[in-house]
Amino acid sequence: MSAKQTAGARARSRAHKTWSAFGEELRRRPSEYEILTHNMLHTTGARATVLDIPRERPLEMGPDVRVNRWYKQHRDSMALRVDDWDGFRDPDTLTYFSYVALQDEQEIYVDGLLEHFDGEGYNEALSEEALTLLKRALTPTIYVANSQQMLSSYVQQLALSTYVGNCAVFQTADQLRRVQLQAYRTTQLRLTYPDRGFGTGEKTDWTEHPDWQPIRAAFECALVEFDWDRAFVATNLVTKAIADQLFLVRLGHQLAQLDAQLDAQILDNLWRDAQRSRRWTTALVEFLRSADEDNLAVLQRPLDEWNERAQLAIDAGARLIATPAGDDAATIAAAVREDWSGWLGSLGLRAGRP
Repeated sequence: MSAKQTAGARARSRAHKTWSAFGEELRRRPSEYEILTHNMLHTTGARATVLDIPRERPLEMGPDVRVNRWYKQHRDSMALRVDDWDGFRDPDTLTYFSYVALQDEQEIYVDGLLEHFDGEGYNEALSEEALTLLKRALTPTIYVANSQQMLSSYVQQLALSTYVGNCAVFQTADQLRRVQLQAYRTTQLRLTYPDRGFGTGEKTDWTEHPDWQPIRAAFECALVEFDWDRAFVATNLVTKAIADQLFLVRLGHQLAQLDAQLDAQILDNLWRDAQRSRRWTTALVEFLRSADEDNLAVLQRPLDEWNERAQLAIDAGARLIATPAGDDAATIAAAVREDWSGWLGSLGLRAGRP
């Protein structure tokens, strides 16, 4: 390259104040989070184009292949309207590396809890009422966590940008972490109390106990919400929001009152994950509202349809958690409803009446 060409290239470089992958609107250096997240979704956006011509199908297969028809029907034809899904940002700006570092610290903390309480003979000292509550309302929640994991995976699979999809990926990983911790605690309780049904009776409770059935039904109905906007509502705005309040916050409170401190503190630690999920859910609803005010009405329609299932799940979960020494079912249900309706109200949405 001649000196004249080199000088020209330098001048053009100085004049170019945008980052081409982000369009003309970004006139700053993108953050590490944006560099690692932007436009990485292969089923939409620039990565789903050939010679700048949008593909009619998201994957390199025929348009009539089932997966392409699925994307077209349940993602591309949904009612939400957003011009630029890449405009959303995770308020925690998580990447794979920062998520792993964050959860490594969480696991070190929980490992310390387990070691500390195990050394004090915690399991052997649990009261009869605490053991009853753990068997009835804690160990069966491995099915709650597994259901949430499947739902989050679907929200990720059909997400319209990596910024949204990655949030759902980390939410899925949170649920897998919860499954692992619940399985570990169930095994500890089974080894200490082999005749109480820990580790063997949870499936029967999940499929047959009367108060688990409205909760199981809610998750099973959520799993067949296939349109992305409806799946997002059923997953993050209804089932997860309610179940996290019931089986992390309220159950943890009940266990603490029964001096089951290890399990109460583990649930409190898992609640940190749930709060992070709520933050990105809040940010996404606000983003959708800013993109098009009518998007709130799109979200409200399935919310209204889900109200009866949600109310039944709240009442059933409250009955599972209630104890003579702690809060009764009515108090628990009222607290969960207040949290749920208050959060939705802050987003411009409404929860139905019981």
